[in-house]
Formats: sequence, C-alpha cells, structure tokens
Amino acid sequence: MMTNNEPATETKGKFARIIALVSLVAIALGGFNDTTDALKKIYDFSLSKFTDIPSQEKLDNIYIRASSDILEQNFGAPVYIKQTYNGELIKYYKDDRFILSVISKGGAISAYLVFPESGFYPDTSASSSGQELLTNSFDQQESVNDIRATISKTITYYIEENTTGEFSNLYSSVSGYSEFNTSLTPEKRATLTVLVDDMLLGEDISEPAIAVRKTLLPNFYGYSTLGLAALEEAILTNSEFRLINP
Repeated sequence: MMTNNEPATETKGKFARIIALVSLVAIALGGFNDTTDALKKIYDFSLSKFTDIPSQEKLDNIYIRASSDILEQNFGAPVYIKQTYNGELIKYYKDDRFILSVISKGGAISAYLVFPESGFYPDTSASSSGQELLTNSFDQQESVNDIRATISKTITYYIEENTTGEFSNLYSSVSGYSEFNTSLTPEKRATLTVLVDDMLLGEDISEPAIAVRKTLLPNFYGYSTLGLAALEEAILTNSEFRLINP
C-alpha cells in the first residue's frame, strides 16, 4: 500500500534522475564555466517544476507587518487589484501553486490569504491547527473567535478566525472554505445554507455552525490583524478565480 510520503519520494527520485541526465549532456557539450551556469539554470527550472520548494520559500518570506515591498520582490507585480467598499486595495499575486490575496496598510502587510492549488500543501505550522490545517475538518481547531458565511451564484464560502496559533499574541489565524475550485455536495450545501439563513435571521447559530465545522475542510488559510469583515472581500469569487487562474 502506498503511504503519504511515497508520491513525494517518487517525485524527488524523478527530479534527481532528470538533473543527472541533463548534467551529463551539458558536460559533454560545453566547458566547465558554461556547464556550471547551464546546470544552475536547469536546477532552478527543475526545482520549480518538480518540487514545492520555490513556492514555499516565497510564502516563508511573507508575514504580517512585513513591508509590502516584499510582495513584488517575491512575486512581481500583482495580477489583479480590486478596491473594497471602504476604499482599501486588495492585491492578488500568482504562483504556479497558489494565489495570494493581500491587504496592506501604511506600507505594511495587515492581512493575507493563501489559496493553494490542488495537491499543494503549504507550511501552515503557525496556524491554529498546525501543519494538519488543510487536511482536517474545521472542528479540529479550537478557540473560534468569529465566523462568516455566504451562499450565492458568484461566491460561496465559510471563514473563521481563531485566537490560537504560534503568533496568536501578534495576529489571528484564519481558515476558510470557498467554492472557487471545489464544488459542494448537495448535503454539504444544505448544511451551509442552514447556517447562512440563521445568521441572516439573527438566530442562534451554535448548532448549524457545529454541523458546518464537522462537514467542511479548509481549502484556504491566512493571517490577519483586521478581523473577518475586512477579509470577506479578499476571498476569491468564482469568476475572479477563473480570471486569475485560466
């Protein structure tokens, strides 16, 4: 039976064999200096294509209250920019393995959300649920501070703010589910609909929230000093996801 680590091991093995083969060809065709330069380019290209390392390194450089200048240094210009109802700008950056949405204030990052592509599991060890954040249902996280949810034709999501995490004394950990790249089953949609309806009617949402948290798994996460009201507009709509990620 294949274990969770075997696909990663197999990929690394293929990566190593490709590098070795191309290295032999490069050495046969060129001098030492040219070969060294060619191998570096091949290595960087292969690293980005066959591993998650470059993508994770970009995320490692992004953190709350960091200078917003670090965004373009790591990702280049934003691929999409929109203005919130209160006039703030949300900037979106694209990597091969994720989309990043960021809200900055006073030249510093105030909040950001990471929307991983299928198969990419970034380092979430600083979050409220640790490294297992994206593989466990929401109910595995404790100390929920706030929740928001919406169902519509353009966007459907559930998002929550947690007060625990490695840097909980500095900012909140955020996780959520959005239908931007994963469709809800009829049963899960019905469960989420009950929560949304009760929130709109001002009913007690304890039971429907518990049901949703048991049912859904997060497919995006982030960190914030702003609260969920500001982050709701940073969640990708279905059309925005298709525009940024054709």
